[in-house]
Amino acid sequence: MNQKKDFFQEMAEQFKKRNNPTDLKPAIIGIVTGLEPLCVSIEDGLINLFENDNLILSEWFKIRTEIDKESDLSEQVPNLLEQAEAIKETHSQGGAPCIMPDAVALVCQAIRLINTELLRHKIELQQGDYVILNSAEQEDTYILIDKLYKGA
Repeated sequence: MNQKKDFFQEMAEQFKKRNNPTDLKPAIIGIVTGLEPLCVSIEDGLINLFENDNLILSEWFKIRTEIDKESDLSEQVPNLLEQAEAIKETHSQGGAPCIMPDAVALVCQAIRLINTELLRHKIELQQGDYVILNSAEQEDTYILIDKLYKGA
């Protein structure tokens, strides 16, 4: 009986330890102080973190900073959509209006909605922007999670 009690007591202690961890690392707020290479300052400017040195970018953050890097989404797509919508066509036999421009207009509208939604996820960093960091398991290494946005 004593062994069972010890087992259950040990299990309870392990569950308590698991459910109340003491090694959680808090989020850290940093400020972007350089862009090429990316540099983030923490601890009131006492520590500078550099990309590919002691600063790792999360995969989602990397993807968001690469959106529209060449300005194709913000410049080329709207221009191409306008050109597609400007095409007017009539049937060569009988001169009846063609429904193809209506179909093109609907496809353009769908592409425009997708384009707009994708551009909402774009991150553009500037000096002075605040970012969220977490410390990694490796000593003196931090992971840049996301950019903080100031309320309107």
